[in-house]
Amino acid sequence: MWRTLRRSPATVAFLVIAWSLYAGRLVVTHQFGQEAAHSLFVVRDTHLQYVWTWLTAPFGHGNVVHLVVNSLFAASIGPTAERTFGSKLTSVGFLVSGLLAASLGTVLVVAVRNPFLSDPVTAAALGSSMGLFGLVGMVCERYRSHVVPLPGLQRAGVRNQTFFWLLLGVSVLGMLVDLWTSMADVSVPGLGHHFHLVGLLVGWVLSREVR
Repeated sequence: MWRTLRRSPATVAFLVIAWSLYAGRLVVTHQFGQEAAHSLFVVRDTHLQYVWTWLTAPFGHGNVVHLVVNSLFAASIGPTAERTFGSKLTSVGFLVSGLLAASLGTVLVVAVRNPFLSDPVTAAALGSSMGLFGLVGMVCERYRSHVVPLPGLQRAGVRNQTFFWLLLGVSVLGMLVDLWTSMADVSVPGLGHHFHLVGLLVGWVLSREVR
């Protein structure tokens, strides 16, 4: 993995920014409180006018586990995207996908849940998976016929095009499950399906546009 990262400057830059931003958020929270940190790093439906958060949120993370998981995700998909599109387009793809997923995904959460819930819905976006799903969409669209081997299964695999539709379906299903748990007043940790859906679709569109 380390050899691959040495040839992937955009991925390395992302990791440096993500970890630095996480440290910065901890400092801001400690010095000025959680509200100040949210105003700098989290997209919220009640504060969509804080446009700088559209850019910081796709690099931010809620806790160390969140950061580590997405760092591994980035180390997996980032180098592949850079080999395919180059470092510059990969960076643009992540930024555009992350920015749109953070802003539109927040609006989507409210739009999907509000009609079915009696209490007003609030939504917040934080996490690099928004932009990373954009890179997945870009790679899946570019190599639609490529077969990805399934771990532990010999001579078994799934085409990127099929994988894309599976991810899309999981995101939509996840949105419905999130809605059901909200209606049933069941506390379940969210996985950001609304944001992943937007990021995936934006990446897919970007890949088609840069042919």
